[in-house]
Amino acid sequence: MDKHTIPDLIAGLLGLLAGLSPAALGAAVSLAYEKGLTWGERFIQFAVGTCVSFFVSRAIGALVTLDPFVLQGISFTLGMIAFKAAPKFIGSAVDAVGALPREIGDRIISWLPKKKDGQ
Repeated sequence: MDKHTIPDLIAGLLGLLAGLSPAALGAAVSLAYEKGLTWGERFIQFAVGTCVSFFVSRAIGALVTLDPFVLQGISFTLGMIAFKAAPKFIGSAVDAVGALPREIGDRIISWLPKKKDGQ
């Protein structure tokens, strides 16, 4: 069984902070331009911007081989726009999913043979 020491724990936490810092800085910069937010709203905007940016930049890094500096730039940029873009994305996704049953029904009806007049 592996035993982890305190230096291992500290190194892991420092690695996590280093990975989160571009996303967190991007989210913090976006907060500087937001006026009239409460502290709770600021915290939520910061947390959402950081989380979305961190995970999306990691997904992009897994799909495309990019220089780490470029990935940090992507993470920073996503951190700035993530909180503003997330509600619009969710709203669009809900609209698309809500319209899906009607679209499927219309498609199925278009495949069925049409009745002729008088039959």
